[in-house]
Amino acid sequence: MAIQVTDIYEYPLKSSRGNRLASAEIGFAGLINDRKVAVINSNNKIVTGREYPELLRVGSEINKNFLHLKSPGQENIAIDLNLNRTHIIAKLFGQQVGGAVLESGGSQWISKVLNGDFRLIAIFNDSDTLSGKALKTREFSAKYVDSAPVHLINLKTLAYLNSKLKDKVGPQNFRPNIVVEADEPFEEDYWTEININGCFLKLHKPTERCIFTTIDPETTLKNPDVEPLATLAKMRRSANQAISFGIDLIPLSNGIVNIGDHVVIRSAIENGKV
Repeated sequence: MAIQVTDIYEYPLKSSRGNRLASAEIGFAGLINDRKVAVINSNNKIVTGREYPELLRVGSEINKNFLHLKSPGQENIAIDLNLNRTHIIAKLFGQQVGGAVLESGGSQWISKVLNGDFRLIAIFNDSDTLSGKALKTREFSAKYVDSAPVHLINLKTLAYLNSKLKDKVGPQNFRPNIVVEADEPFEEDYWTEININGCFLKLHKPTERCIFTTIDPETTLKNPDVEPLATLAKMRRSANQAISFGIDLIPLSNGIVNIGDHVVIRSAIENGKV
């Protein structure tokens, strides 16, 4: 059975609601508008939905150099990405990342949404995302991603996980860029290089999971039983594996990925069972 792309998602504002796309342009830093904008606090630390689940209710889109944001109870706002480019260094999980502070209207808007003192920053040059010591910690260009430019999950693996859960979860609990349907659960764990419509991507590492997976992307409430993370941890630890779900990928070439495209496995390590 052919492996196919079933869904494509981007998140222009880090930790915001995902946008489902019919197709997406992928560059060396990932989907063109994915995680291009982030929220920082007064200490210039990037905040995420882990600490502020309200971000999951924010809709974000980049169109013609404008960032469009919307959130329940707030007026929609369009922010000109060409204005007020004050460059700063922010912190993302202990790493230094560059960014340009967006116009003050955007900061006021997100501060209301999160009920605090926050600003919006954006990356305009993918190769300048990381600076200083952090340059030694990543082998790729990226925007404000946690671990790699492109994240892929397999629906068969999701179905297997859901078979162990009382409260089922969906792809958005894992915030993927590319969703595929393979032949077997956990098959993606063994891929080392794939080709989707001429876009070549190599494995960076399995995607390690955290408490963010336990936040319902619709209600923004945390699961009281720490699911699906607890069950996933039990499954992986029984096989002496890290708590992962899906894979992190590094683009080796530019390309266009579409829903319905076939995924060609160019290389893989020997398969096994979880």
